[in-house]
Amino acid sequence: MSARERTLQQRDPLAALVGRPISYFAGFGLPVYALLNTWSNRGSIMHPALAAVAVLLVVFASVLLVWLSSPLRAPFTSRSLVALVVVALIAFMVSSISMGESDAAIRDDWGGPVVGLLILALAPYRPAKELAVAGGLGAVLVGVVALVQAENFVAPYPPIMFVVIATTPVLALSFAAASFAHVLVRGLDRWNARARLAVIELADERGRFIARSVQQDSVTILNQQVVPFLSELRDRDEVTEETRTRARGIADAVRASMVADVDRSWLDDLLVDAAGAAGGGPRSAARVSLSDPAGLAQKMTTDERTALRALIVAVHGHPLFDAESSTIAIVRQAGRCDVVVRAALPGGDHAELSRLAPFLAVARVVFADLHVEHDSSALTLRFSYEQR
Repeated sequence: MSARERTLQQRDPLAALVGRPISYFAGFGLPVYALLNTWSNRGSIMHPALAAVAVLLVVFASVLLVWLSSPLRAPFTSRSLVALVVVALIAFMVSSISMGESDAAIRDDWGGPVVGLLILALAPYRPAKELAVAGGLGAVLVGVVALVQAENFVAPYPPIMFVVIATTPVLALSFAAASFAHVLVRGLDRWNARARLAVIELADERGRFIARSVQQDSVTILNQQVVPFLSELRDRDEVTEETRTRARGIADAVRASMVADVDRSWLDDLLVDAAGAAGGGPRSAARVSLSDPAGLAQKMTTDERTALRALIVAVHGHPLFDAESSTIAIVRQAGRCDVVVRAALPGGDHAELSRLAPFLAVARVVFADLHVEHDSSALTLRFSYEQR
């Protein structure tokens, strides 16, 4: 996976998800705005068919915006930005051509504001520089069209004034989007820097806590198995073959338990804890089967662990989840670690699975190659990460 871009969606996917209603509002508002302006200027339209095509292009751009900005298709790419802006600019040009020489007032043209509003709606999804560049290039095209049509306008102003009037909405809205994206991402970077410092400061304390926890686990094992055996041996004051066999069995069990604790990864602990939270006890509840013979889970970054951890906990909380029939497999493949997560959710429909959308949005940003499959029996996720 490549380094994450300076976008709100990739730095804080949940924040971008919270702001998704903006995409719906733009997807509905832009066609309505274009249609109302076209209707109010119907007397200036020389080619009604082209005017209709222009409105349909705005509708297409709006549908494309809502579809491409879906959290299930994250991250929103620069290619998507280019596609949307190009469609909006084509709609602007077709609208201008539909009025031809009868376009008497540039203030009635809706093409420039639509381009600017569309770029503004993309603020959570793309970096500030791309938004500013898209707005600048769009303004150039809008300005050229205004300059060509300047002789048709009835207002007695020099052509440069029409260029300024036409390009102002595009530049103002796109630079506002760029400023918004820049400020948000900069704030997130500062917060992350402070959080990393706090983690470093707590590293020693966490290490001491882990050491105490391991020591307590070892003492518990000794108290439960070794101490009773030694006490019994002392009381009997006799060593038999049966005693030796029992001693070897206890020793093997203690050794196996300690080796298992050493080899156990954070993912093992997570699955045990999640099963306990769902079933009333970490040892008695059913847990997801994990296949990770090479211990590749340990090679995940903090962000990758956090995304997978949140998704696993969310799946365990789903009312239809069946842990006994669910699996996680991690294998090494061509320098990367391939992961297949199969969560048994029998009978789950799209509405029931929608509650997992925020967690899938985060996972799709962290794991760029995430592939989601869902049928009547299970939700299957396939993704990979680098070996580090």
